[in-house]
Order: sequence, then structure tokens, then C-alpha cells
Amino acid sequence: MNPDEVCPEHNADFSDKYKNRVDFAILKNKDPVIAIECKALGAPLKDDRGQLRSYFNAAPTVKMGVITDGMVYEFYADSDEPNMMDPNAFLSFDLHDIAKGKIEDSVVDGLKSLQKSNFDPENIGAEAKRKLVFQNLVQQIEELAQNPSEPFVRLLLQNIGLSHVRSKAMTDYIVLTKSAFSEFVNLRILQRLDLPTKDKEPEKQPLAADLPKADSDQIKEPEIVPSETEIYIFEYIKKRLAFLSDTDELFSATDSIEYKDYKGKFVVYYGKERAGRLFDFYESKETKYKFDFGPDFGGEISTDTLEIIDQSLLNVFKTRVEEMTPKGKKKKPPQ
Repeated sequence: MNPDEVCPEHNADFSDKYKNRVDFAILKNKDPVIAIECKALGAPLKDDRGQLRSYFNAAPTVKMGVITDGMVYEFYADSDEPNMMDPNAFLSFDLHDIAKGKIEDSVVDGLKSLQKSNFDPENIGAEAKRKLVFQNLVQQIEELAQNPSEPFVRLLLQNIGLSHVRSKAMTDYIVLTKSAFSEFVNLRILQRLDLPTKDKEPEKQPLAADLPKADSDQIKEPEIVPSETEIYIFEYIKKRLAFLSDTDELFSATDSIEYKDYKGKFVVYYGKERAGRLFDFYESKETKYKFDFGPDFGGEISTDTLEIIDQSLLNVFKTRVEEMTPKGKKKKPPQ
């Protein structure tokens, strides 16, 4: 609302013949430093990047350009040449994804650097260059994780003391490296969610014959490590319920959501597994996700998009919270 900071339809004309305006300009000391091009919701942004680029070229003081349809935002800078807008956005996000709890740490850090108190027009080009390089490195690492190259695998093998590996053996080592990448990612996901990992060797279980008869039934099956999809579902459910919660009690209760992994079934529950069951999740070949909420909350739901389970998920969660305390004990009926 400050006209000294925000100017609609700001002009940057090359000449009297070629008029050029941008929807909004953010000003600093009366000079435009950020240009914002606004499009209709759902409009393809790539069709209008040229319009933003021309304004970028015509206004020497502009250091960052933004194009948005109100939901999707793309941020550009001139990291290669002054007043020449980069072809690729150094930062982008979609509010649809953020509403679903999907936002990368790099996006959060990028947005923090663009806050009014932190934004530095003179250094945004260097910061944009760093983020573009970071994006390319992430892409390269992802490609190596999916298809490790032979030189890369040989480098890893040399670091563990295997310097002379025959070409015939490389196929097996490439497959092994791909599996190691997958295991590395799974371990990092478990650590980030503060879930138990399999870093330590499990203690050897005593045989039933070596135990007193009363204890022989207490031997536990080896713990099953959840898959990457199951971990994603668990993380998504906690974030989604926090978003859907309409009371402080419900929001706080999301901290008590836990899981139990079985062979062929992944159970997510509130407080206590049997009494607080929210749903069973199954990895399915027919559809991307398969849930069983029980007969009272929609039964089985097979879907490729998670938003469809919102109503069943919220209903069963509210019911379990009403029935139980956070410690997983049934609430006592009123005297």
C-alpha cells in the first residue's frame, strides 16, 4: 500500500515508439529493483517470459524479475550478464504443492533471502547464480543415482580401495552403486523423520528352547524397514492433518500419530495401534495408493491422487482424538 515502494504499470521504454510497461515494480530510492508480471490463473507463464525479459533489459536498475499467475511463482535474475534476464528461474514454487505440505528446504531458504529486510539488489545476481548451480548439481546427482556412470562408479570404488576392477565386473558394481544410493536416501529420510534406522546390527534373539516357557511367546519378529513410499505416506499424513485441523486440540494431536510396518501392510495410528488405528496402507500395482479406513470411514480407497482421502482421513482422526487421550488410553466416561 506504499506508493513509494510499489508502482503499478511502471514504464521502462526503449524509445517513444516502443512503449514497455510491467504490471508492478518494487521501488528502492524511487528506482525499480524488482519487476512483477501478473497473469491470469492457470495461464502458461512461459509464453510471457519474453515480456518480462524486455522490461528487464530496458530498466538498468532492475535486478530481479517475477512472473506469476497467483499460484505459481518464478523468480529470475541477471546472473550471467547485467540487465540480461537468465533463461532459467533461480527459484520457483507452486502454492498448490505447499498446501499439500510439499516444499523443499532450498525454496524456504530462497524465500527468506527475498524478505524485505534481507533482500539486497546488488547481490541477488550472485545468489541466483549459486542457486542455479545448486539446481544443476541436484539434477546431476539424481541422474547418477538413477544411472551411475562407469567413471563415477570407478571413482567410488577407488575411494574404498578397489583400484583395479575389470570391465566385466563393472555391471555388477553399477547395480550395487545404484542400490547404495537408494539405501542412503532411505536412511536420510528415516533420520529426518526421527524414525528408527537399521544402522546397528540387531541383537541375536535367543531360541525358544533356551527361554523359560512363560517367555517363549514373547520373541518378536525382526523389525521390517518401511519403504520409501510408506515413509512418504506417513510424512504426508501428518502434514496434511495438521493443515486440515480446525482446532488447537486436533493440531497438537498430530504429534501422537505413529506407524507400524508389517509385511504387506503399513498401519498408521493415533496414540495406540489397535484402538487408535487411522488406516492400513498397501502398496499396489493397480493404483499408486491403496488405503483401508475401515467400514465406518469409507472402507477401501484406491487412488492416484492423495487429496481424495481428505474427508475419510479427517473423520477417522477426529473420532480417534475424541475417543482417546494423547497417551493412547481410552477416555473415562463421565461419572
